Amino acid sequence: MINGIESAIDGLVNQIPGGQGVKQDIKAAFVSLLDRVVRESAQNTSAPATTPAITTTASATTLWKDASLQGLAQLSNELTADDPIYNEREAMLRDRLDLPELEQRLRGYAGSLGVEYSSTDLDGILRNAGYGAAHLGSSDRYMSSVEHFTNEAFKNYRARAGNVPGLDA
Repeated sequence: MINGIESAIDGLVNQIPGGQGVKQDIKAAFVSLLDRVVRESAQNTSAPATTPAITTTASATTLWKDASLQGLAQLSNELTADDPIYNEREAMLRDRLDLPELEQRLRGYAGSLGVEYSSTDLDGILRNAGYGAAHLGSSDRYMSSVEHFTNEAFKNYRARAGNVPGLDA
């Protein structure tokens, strides 16, 4: 069954225009999303609602400095948005994140499309993923936010790559 799913993803990705690096990133995003959906579905049906998620997706673990560290569970629902524990947890999660690897992915993707990388792209991902409401202190939710905003950066690169100056003037 896994080979069939992987073949289907490969077939879909091969239909998408772009270089090999772009296709690899898109495939990784598909696999990551599928893994997360399956894992969350399994947790929702087989685990009590109070059991915190403490694992990360296989493809996302490559963005952790040390994938062997135990994941961090979501913080209490009783906290308020201005509670400083969110900022402390975000600092801990960011410290665990392999920033050079994430930046390399951004640079590589931008370069494969012939657009310029800016460090503000990475800053935006970290800022948006770091909001307490985005991750609620959970390492899984934090990584999902990092992946989401990384994919948004990739989308912006694709838009810039297709933006021909003066075409719509």
